[in-house]
Amino acid sequence: MSPFLNNHRLHLTPLAPIHIGCGEDFEPTNYVIDDGLLYGFDPSRAALNDLQRGKLMEVARRGSLPGIQRFFRDNADAFKPHAHVVMPVCSGVARMYEQRIGKAANVEASGNQVFNKLEIERHVYTGALQQPFIPGTSFKGALRTAWLDDLNAGRKPHDVEFKRNGEAKSSAAMEKRLLWGADQRGQLGDFQTSPLRLLKVADLMPVREPEREVLFAVNRKKREVMKDGQEMQPKGIAARKDCVLPGQYRLFAADITLPALLQQTGATDRNNKPLTPHPGQLNKQGAVDLRKLAQQSNQYHQQRLRRELTVLDGRGLVNPTWKNSISLLLSSQSSLGKKLEAGDAFLVRIGRYSSADSKTLTGESVASIKIMGAKGQPPTFESTTKTVWLAAQNESEQKHLIPFGWAVVEIDPQGDCAELKAWCQQQAQGRRSIADIRAQLAAQREKAAAEKVRLQAEAQDKAAKQEAERQQEAARAQALAAMTAQLQTIETLRQACADWAAKLPPNGNFKKQAADANKPGLYQDAVRLVKTAQESADWSAADRAALADMLEGSLPAVIAGWDAKEQRKKLQLAKLRGPA
Repeated sequence: MSPFLNNHRLHLTPLAPIHIGCGEDFEPTNYVIDDGLLYGFDPSRAALNDLQRGKLMEVARRGSLPGIQRFFRDNADAFKPHAHVVMPVCSGVARMYEQRIGKAANVEASGNQVFNKLEIERHVYTGALQQPFIPGTSFKGALRTAWLDDLNAGRKPHDVEFKRNGEAKSSAAMEKRLLWGADQRGQLGDFQTSPLRLLKVADLMPVREPEREVLFAVNRKKREVMKDGQEMQPKGIAARKDCVLPGQYRLFAADITLPALLQQTGATDRNNKPLTPHPGQLNKQGAVDLRKLAQQSNQYHQQRLRRELTVLDGRGLVNPTWKNSISLLLSSQSSLGKKLEAGDAFLVRIGRYSSADSKTLTGESVASIKIMGAKGQPPTFESTTKTVWLAAQNESEQKHLIPFGWAVVEIDPQGDCAELKAWCQQQAQGRRSIADIRAQLAAQREKAAAEKVRLQAEAQDKAAKQEAERQQEAARAQALAAMTAQLQTIETLRQACADWAAKLPPNGNFKKQAADANKPGLYQDAVRLVKTAQESADWSAADRAALADMLEGSLPAVIAGWDAKEQRKKLQLAKLRGPA
């Protein structure tokens, strides 16, 4: 190993639901929920038949959002096989989808209807496979806070680190002082001299398909607040989140690189001697001591986890089974607890809803968290938050909730961590197999692909037939234009006979017509045309002969009970043909 480059392999196991947003949402035009599962898809990949395509074009043309939402719900089977994302949704989200899809949420005073968009915030995901991952910056941010907390050691901020309003504190100056201190010229450190600048953490990528679930993020008060005999509820609106589920053993992995810091920063004092940033934080090569950093992180985060669980347990909010199992898993007697104590693993909190309390430093007058006041009232700055966001199955749920963001990250693990693996197996019990569902979808997708090919071939055949008919019609029109008026009349009756014959069984349900000159129909038309041909001087002998040939060739196919000898006599075909 290079003395200037230390590499380690990290493995992350979620202990609680994790959500890291990416700025994108699932919307009811690119997902459906069926049987408790969300299917996320690209609508353009579905094979719609003519009826479905026509219906979609109709609702799109009207600009009807509820109509479009209902279309996707009603035609879910056409889109599900093409889903690139499949995951369970909690019971509350499934029920909300069924109750609100395609319906107005409320009506404004102006009379305008406001419709449910039913967005679901997506977890940050990879490109083609669209699988969730953990950005390296999220992990590094958790380490940064723990490091700063250790460096500060509970000391009060300096006076210059207070803003002029005397309330909020400025973290920037404090972080500079802690990360490097002041050189002999009294200059604070900056990005160029920060020890964390050279801590290179790759994104933690999934080693298999992550198990996910759409959960509610609900806001609950840490302490009971009563008004008029009723408990006050926080104003935060429950949100629907795409979450990585806890209990997935070593689900994410990444490399972390620790360059030798002393050889790379280039920072010197006024005598041109290298400045050493917090030598106690560095190993013999001058790189960040990862295991010491892990111990700092564990001290910081374990303290906050214990404090949070105590608050949640006192309010009856936390899921007791999860709480008790986590407490045992992280205890100093467990194998994982010993790894944490030795600095062979990190306890971290990452992602959305990881609480401002997990991002502030310890000590008197250090934390300064902005608390929004009532409408029209200025904010206040407190040492801790008054509410907490928790993962829930239903937006009104008050018990069996779980905090967001907790995870354990092992450093270069050798062999299995038996207790962690067993805990994960216990958490995963009862979950639906997404692999089995994907196998079913693959079969449906093959069937859908075959149906799409069939529909395309059918459309091509239809188009070819229409083109052939167009060409035939064009040729017929051209031929008619070249005919005499008499021959055009003959051709018109012939075509009428041919059209009727084409609709007889087995191609249609038409019936043959009667040989009745007194009843409107093809036979009556023939009798009239024969009379015209015989009486009009405009008809040549050749025209009359052509009429006779057409009648004898076309009428038998469309006239019931055709008797050739009798009809030749009735229609005077011999007379039309003239002398032999």
